[in-house]
Amino acid sequence: MNIGKYLKWLFLFIISLGLISCVKETKSNNLSAKTSKNIQDTIIVKQKQALNRSYEVGFLSKSHSYYWLVGKDTLDIVVNVREYSRDSTLHLGVHHKDPMLFASLLTKINECYPQIEIDFDLSKFNSFYFRQPIYYLDLANDLSTEYEQQFGQKSINYEKLNQFLLNSKLNKQLGNLVKPLHKKVKLYRIEKFHLMDKIHYVSYLPNVDLIEYPAFTIHGMGLYAQLENK
Repeated sequence: MNIGKYLKWLFLFIISLGLISCVKETKSNNLSAKTSKNIQDTIIVKQKQALNRSYEVGFLSKSHSYYWLVGKDTLDIVVNVREYSRDSTLHLGVHHKDPMLFASLLTKINECYPQIEIDFDLSKFNSFYFRQPIYYLDLANDLSTEYEQQFGQKSINYEKLNQFLLNSKLNKQLGNLVKPLHKKVKLYRIEKFHLMDKIHYVSYLPNVDLIEYPAFTIHGMGLYAQLENK
């Protein structure tokens, strides 16, 4: 082999390796910068709600909503906090259109505590309100599994339902969420409680793949948790 051609080929090979390395490093740096930018661009925004003079003034002292902005986009979750005039107790409710994991929702609420604390006395929290379990795949599966182990698919009364929920994985999760507030869950309530068969899920989740959902789920008009001091 001609030594000149060999050296020329070797030189080009080394240059090519250098260019590939630079491209990879640039892509890596760009990805890191983009990821960092996304994290930094996620902020919690507060919106003060005007009270309706016809019935809320005198009943509520203030009401604020907190939501997440990622760049120019708003996440599909809003945390609403209301303060009652009679005793300054607080009620937290969540709103989201699409289903999400219950664990992720609790993380979002926990992220919101520092902002809420600026506007309210966290020790005054008295109740939390969530959407029906069907909107949280992990919660729906956990509750359905625990319920079936204890009751099969038989309906139970509200007293037994409350005791069931107080002994469920749900209560451990909420317990961890309210522990920093020196609170615990006193009772649960699901208005119009019943068991809903999977065949009816599509009415609530029309664009969701239901293959991982349980055969039935605890259902009603949302999930209410009343708190008390530990």
